Amino acid sequence: MPPTVRNFNHQVLPGPFSHPQQPHLQHLASHHQPSGSSNLPPPSFNPHHALNQGNHNSNINLFSQSGNSNGLAAGFGTTGGFGGGGTGLASQGAMSAFAHGAALQQQQQQAREQVRRGSTTGGSKNPLKGRIRDVWRGNLAQEMQLLRSLVEKYPYISMDTEFPGIVARPMGAFTTKADYHYQTLRCNVDLLKVIQLGITLFNENSDCPPPQFPEMSGLNLPAYPNNLLPCPCTWQFNFQFSTQDDMYNSDSIEFLATAGLDLDLHEKQGIDPSEFGAMLISSGLVMYDDVKWISFHSGYDFGYLVKLMLCKPLPEDETAYRRLLGIFFPAIYDIKFMIKHAQRYGTANDAPLTHTANTILQNLGQKSGLQDLADELGVKRVGTAHQAGSDSLLTGRTFWEVKKLIFDGSIDDEKYLGQVWGLNGVGTTLQSSMTAFQQANLSGSAVEETPNLNGATIYPTQNGNQGPPSTPGSSQPGLASTPNQPNQPNQPNQSNGMGSMTPGGGGGVFGGFRGFGRG
Repeated sequence: MPPTVRNFNHQVLPGPFSHPQQPHLQHLASHHQPSGSSNLPPPSFNPHHALNQGNHNSNINLFSQSGNSNGLAAGFGTTGGFGGGGTGLASQGAMSAFAHGAALQQQQQQAREQVRRGSTTGGSKNPLKGRIRDVWRGNLAQEMQLLRSLVEKYPYISMDTEFPGIVARPMGAFTTKADYHYQTLRCNVDLLKVIQLGITLFNENSDCPPPQFPEMSGLNLPAYPNNLLPCPCTWQFNFQFSTQDDMYNSDSIEFLATAGLDLDLHEKQGIDPSEFGAMLISSGLVMYDDVKWISFHSGYDFGYLVKLMLCKPLPEDETAYRRLLGIFFPAIYDIKFMIKHAQRYGTANDAPLTHTANTILQNLGQKSGLQDLADELGVKRVGTAHQAGSDSLLTGRTFWEVKKLIFDGSIDDEKYLGQVWGLNGVGTTLQSSMTAFQQANLSGSAVEETPNLNGATIYPTQNGNQGPPSTPGSSQPGLASTPNQPNQPNQPNQSNGMGSMTPGGGGGVFGGFRGFGRG
């Protein structure tokens, strides 16, 4: 705190830093006084007259709202300071413009700061507030070092990604529903770049790392000297992405920008995906059976992570991709698969659902988004929605509530581990998939969807009922087949009154996207 400025004895000095008598200055002032102003008082030479006279300890702010004793009225008022008579900078219009500009600038700064830190909807007392760590190119190495030191004690990793939407659909004949979904995933992941990855650490008791972690003191991390800064529980990795050079879906990018992503900063300070992939392979977060990854509708999420570590396109065959997925991520929980399985069969771990679980799932109904499930379970979000860090934290906290309230405290790994919503069902024929869809429609059960835009889910409808499994885009395509393909022997007409079976969005390999780099 700066020392208090004391006023001098006014009997010794009439004003701070002024001389008792200044006749020579008064004489000069009289010579420079304009004609016709003989009735005006002589100008004041007290330097503190205009800037808050009488209180020399106050903070001077020329850009505060009018009415503040330290503001424009004091700095540009008509009784002293700059100009007199209410003209120029002292005019009412000028003062109003300054005040309005200052207020707008303050609001913008507060909004940017809120987005940077993440707005908290879970209340100001939430212990996780402020523990989402943004990771850029400059602090990637030290944050990965911290993660390596934590993962052994906190081996449950909840994950979410943000990516630039869906821009392509495969064309051709597909023998299985799973094959169509995978080919859609593959062509989009190969064409696009991930923008954000969020991961949150938990232990087997659902606890995150504490704010002060003892092992941090021996890591020599510049960002956490002597545990003065809290240890994060969530890391939000921001990757290099350019709207000028990289492909994207315009609607998705606009959506992400609205959620607070600073795409200019991503272009200038974003992480090199190849560098991150190399660090991830050696981090201890992947390729270990005892490290369990928690996700929600995560086919695309894991597709991007596999691509980061492979540094090459995904395999053309889904079976080969699933082998790679099992190598990099041996233990995956997909919450959406678990919930849909419980809704469809009315069981959890092959046991009938409890009354509490039944009530939750009935209230959830056909809603199947992460936020819908979190709201039903009473899980409050921390941070900004549709940013990977906040979404990964919400995913993890929702998982533990699902385990407790729907699965009665335990999860059968033989039944649920390794299942990814949207990629399961390998080997199912196209016709049996159609039959399963029709049966699901009759029973009111949900069917698999593919995420729309950057991960949100669409639910196409037909006559008020949920439509067939669809691939995202600006339109609502059905199951894929070659256009005008004649009916195969022993196979009924596949249209079944359901319209075109070829992915829409204008037809062709690319369906309904904009913003293909320059041109």
